[in-house]
Amino acid sequence: MKPSFDFSRTPQQRRRQRERDFYRWLGAAALLGCLIAAVPGLRVWWHTSSLHQANALLTQELQTLAAQVQQTSALRARIDALNKQISAQEQLARRRQQAILLLRGAAQAGNPQTRLQRVVLQAERAELRGHATTAQAVQDYATALSGAGLDGATLNDLHAEEGGYAFSVVIPLAPSAASAIKEPK
Repeated sequence: MKPSFDFSRTPQQRRRQRERDFYRWLGAAALLGCLIAAVPGLRVWWHTSSLHQANALLTQELQTLAAQVQQTSALRARIDALNKQISAQEQLARRRQQAILLLRGAAQAGNPQTRLQRVVLQAERAELRGHATTAQAVQDYATALSGAGLDGATLNDLHAEEGGYAFSVVIPLAPSAASAIKEPK
């Protein structure tokens, strides 16, 4: 059992001891209070620090991916340009085939009374211009074109000139890729 009152000390020493004990308890309570208050602050600081690290990592990854995105965009633009070139080449190939068929049909349909002077390829039609000795020869030529596989050949213009007739025959062509794309819209 600990005595609660110490008679071996003077009253001033006892008072001084009580003051020291009081200040010790007060310091311990203040320290405990500071620790309790510091724990949430430390937790917020630690969480903020981890968020800054995550943001730095994301920024670094974003910079890495930005170069890849830019490269991908450039490649897509190049692919689109190449696809346009391919479409243009395919359209030119179709037009060449149509021109070959047109000239072959015009040669098969030709007779000594007609002379072909000009072939004009337009967007969706071809126009044959020539000269014939008689109007009937022009009609026969337009019919022969239809018979030679150039369906839809129609006489567009016929007028008399010196020594015969100047004519123009229109033949519809297969639609080009650009007009075929625009039509469904």
